[in-house]
Amino acid sequence: MNPASANGRTRRAWKTHERAFRNAMKAPFAVRFTERPWHAAELAKAAILSGAETIVAVGGDGTLNEVVNGMLDGTGRPWNPQARLAVFSVGTGSDFAKTLGIPRVASEVAVRIIGASERRIDVGTAEFVHEGAPRARYFINVGEFGSGGAVVDRVNRTTKVLGGRMSFLLAILRTLPRYQNTRVTYRADGGASREVVMNDFIVANGRFFGAGLQPAPQADPADGLFDVVILGDIDFRTVRKNLRRLREGTHLDLPNVSHFRCRELEIESADEMIDLDGEYVGRHPTRFEIVPGAIRLVV
Repeated sequence: MNPASANGRTRRAWKTHERAFRNAMKAPFAVRFTERPWHAAELAKAAILSGAETIVAVGGDGTLNEVVNGMLDGTGRPWNPQARLAVFSVGTGSDFAKTLGIPRVASEVAVRIIGASERRIDVGTAEFVHEGAPRARYFINVGEFGSGGAVVDRVNRTTKVLGGRMSFLLAILRTLPRYQNTRVTYRADGGASREVVMNDFIVANGRFFGAGLQPAPQADPADGLFDVVILGDIDFRTVRKNLRRLREGTHLDLPNVSHFRCRELEIESADEMIDLDGEYVGRHPTRFEIVPGAIRLVV
């Protein structure tokens, strides 16, 4: 459980949530609190290696990202193939849960854990550069760079007291007017290199980001493919005009929006910030690859 998620609201509400879990589950469980960045990954790995059957990620998409990274080894294999992941999403964005209709009520999450219904879902891997050194990390929802990466960076550096939707909306309105579109070269599934001037580049496993925006409305986290959506050479006026369509997921037929599916993607770009599941991780060059069926998810 990440007590700092949702601008600290999770810490304040935790006793109520925990009581609901214990009343609904009638089974023992242990609670571990994160104390620093990347701690959730350490706690998840330690719990699985100690024999835990189900890991419940309590927090936002960033907490969930860390838990996923703790459940898998460096080759995309789970430390324990029988261990399951459950999600109690209480963060600022909480976007991954929207794709699969996962409830945001503790007692309802508990009922699903008891019911043991599960689905194997994919995760993505991203290789990138951080502070001059190569790094790699898993993600479960969305990898992104461009204007969206700048928006995420602003959200994470400011207060989230207004909640997810308003925090992201204000960050969009403050960031995009000054964002300069970037020329990017990419190659999908080993094919020919392509070049595009883009405003935002989204590599999606799930459908939502930015507290309810729906850039990849056709994405299925169990189909073994990324949904790649490129918002091309557009200006802030165009973004503002079509923000409602982005929220509804009806934007794919707009001019300067392209969409395709792939298993692997290589990116070369200028100095763009890359975010994975709403957390800044590094810069280009980047390589994305899908890992099919890596996680057993309680649904």
